[in-house]
Amino acid sequence: MKTFNETMKWGRFLMMVGAVSVAVTSCNLNNDDDPTPTDPASNPPTPTFSEGFGTLAAVKTVTTFDPGYGVPVQEIVLGLGSAGFFDGSNYDQLLNAGTVTLEGESLTQFDNGAYAYQPSQTNPTGIDFSGNPSWEVSGAGDIPAISHTTNIGFPTLGTITSSTTVPGSGSYTLTVSNISGADSVYFMLGGVVHTEPGNATSTTFTEAEIDGMGTGTNFAQVAPYRFEPQTFSGKQFYFVTETVKTQSVTIE
Repeated sequence: MKTFNETMKWGRFLMMVGAVSVAVTSCNLNNDDDPTPTDPASNPPTPTFSEGFGTLAAVKTVTTFDPGYGVPVQEIVLGLGSAGFFDGSNYDQLLNAGTVTLEGESLTQFDNGAYAYQPSQTNPTGIDFSGNPSWEVSGAGDIPAISHTTNIGFPTLGTITSSTTVPGSGSYTLTVSNISGADSVYFMLGGVVHTEPGNATSTTFTEAEIDGMGTGTNFAQVAPYRFEPQTFSGKQFYFVTETVKTQSVTIE
């Protein structure tokens, strides 16, 4: 299993930039008195490394939700991407890297310097990852031009099997049927993220963690990822592939 020096400070690019929203957010996700959860389907936790000159992440997300009224359980699949670039020493400052594309789709650079892909009305399901993700970066300043197609594939992720009801007291274990081909796994409940080894299929959230989530509808998420380092013009960059499943839960 790979080991690395990872920071969660920049580890949630899509959550940082508030890049996109999807149809499931139009549902009533929480009571008026509860904290409003961010949309994890379009804002999954994404790794960034506290070394090298940047991280480029291709993310496949699958959100499962039950619309009720006899309608079958639905799945929304999105193809997303995020990227951040650094000078190799200051990881509190994101740099301009020129234009960035993933599978030919342009990522938007936000005010804080992070890049992210936003699904649009004309492409509501986002990037098509039927093949290996291919990146093109024009380069700017300290960031060289990059052209790279990953060859590591996406991790395989089974069904979330834990209860959709989170008890108001005691702990809660989030489980998934199987995971393979991952270096690490993010487990998220109500915005609290646990990082586990790549072969982990469960994690337990404590009562203290759950107490801060409020009550009502929220989200559980499992996100295995893998990565590969590549060097361009003598500078190392990390390419990430991540598979994400999100399920609605009720916190009592």
